[in-house]
Amino acid sequence: MSTGANIEIRPAREDELLDINRVTGYAFAINEPPKDPPEPPPLAPEHTLCAFDGDRMVASSGAFEFKQRFNGKAVAADGVTLVSCDPGYRRRGIVRQLMDGLLQRAHERSVPLAILWASMGAIYQRFGYGLTTTSVAYEIPPRFIQFQFGESPAGGVRLMDKDEALPLVKAIYKRYAEDANGLLHRGDFYWDIMLRRENNQHSYIAVYFDADDVPRGYSFYRTLHQPELMPETSQVMDVFDFIWLDMGAYRALWEFFASHDLVERIRFDMVAEDDPAPNLFLEPRRLRRKTWDGIWTRVVDAEAALAARGYDMEGEAVLEIVDDDLCPWNNGCYRL
Repeated sequence: MSTGANIEIRPAREDELLDINRVTGYAFAINEPPKDPPEPPPLAPEHTLCAFDGDRMVASSGAFEFKQRFNGKAVAADGVTLVSCDPGYRRRGIVRQLMDGLLQRAHERSVPLAILWASMGAIYQRFGYGLTTTSVAYEIPPRFIQFQFGESPAGGVRLMDKDEALPLVKAIYKRYAEDANGLLHRGDFYWDIMLRRENNQHSYIAVYFDADDVPRGYSFYRTLHQPELMPETSQVMDVFDFIWLDMGAYRALWEFFASHDLVERIRFDMVAEDDPAPNLFLEPRRLRRKTWDGIWTRVVDAEAALAARGYDMEGEAVLEIVDDDLCPWNNGCYRL
């Protein structure tokens, strides 16, 4: 594909993958020192779609191949990522061609959904993406982790290394995600990305075992020493995955966080909208709950998407789609 002048739209070659780091690094203000040796993004060349002015990459995009849960069923979804453009090449329709190319490629592969985390919602609504999930965050001092009622569960939480914990963690997540909506199947590369070092911080894995020594929940988190918080507590804990199969596991993991006496505050990202903490905590205001957009979804193939998901009850409805210019095959009426 070409967009005029010398601009060519095509997948990156293997030897061009490192250029994606340059384009996205500028767009997203990534100022971390480069790794030695440098690492390309974890995408195969055929999963990318980029724009080139001669030999120079000026815009990038790509898509991971995912399965997403909807009412107990797994639906194929392309996880769109690395969308960025050199500011000298913006307002020329280059990003629109990349997004259109990714949608066409998904349709050709019979993938009914495309999903992404939006840097700006206004950008992706132009391409037919709509908000599907919300994401909640907490920030709470450990001393305020107190429950209104009930007793601490039997069993306990253990810190485990990655090789020992991952088989248990994967099994817990699989059970947790079975009946959920919007959660992704996690392949090995997904787990590796989640647990890699960030800003030179080690990732910790805490697993809860019940009274029968059965693993029922886990959390991933990092701790960061911040001298400016001295002379008292001087650490911040960042929790980035928190999965539980019952309320015993839920409470036990919170109480484990509360036992960190040198932590000034716990930052808790990617919390589910229906997380029960606000209804259980003695002082829920201390959670400092914030909500913003989560996953944005674009229906690539309406017929396939409607047929692939599960439904809660029997019934009948007729939907009509009009003016879908990027995916014109969707236009029409659908009887459910």
